[in-house]
Amino acid sequence: MREQLQAIIASGKPWAAERAEMALAIMSQYEGGGLSLEEYQELMTDLIRSDQLNAQADDQDVKNLLVSCVMIGAKLA
Repeated sequence: MREQLQAIIASGKPWAAERAEMALAIMSQYEGGGLSLEEYQELMTDLIRSDQLNAQADDQDVKNLLVSCVMIGAKLA
């Protein structure tokens, strides 16, 4: 999943890259013990729950990949 998030960062879509970078940072913080499971899952789902995401997303395939990665990451914790 980290590879997919890295690919999103390199996609040239600033709205997606920003969220993918945040997802990686949240994952690292959780893995380092800085977040509880509940905090981690809430932060991850907040990345894709935003109305701003729908307004900014100009590529449905990239948006779908981002949403999938974030949801999978939140559930795997």
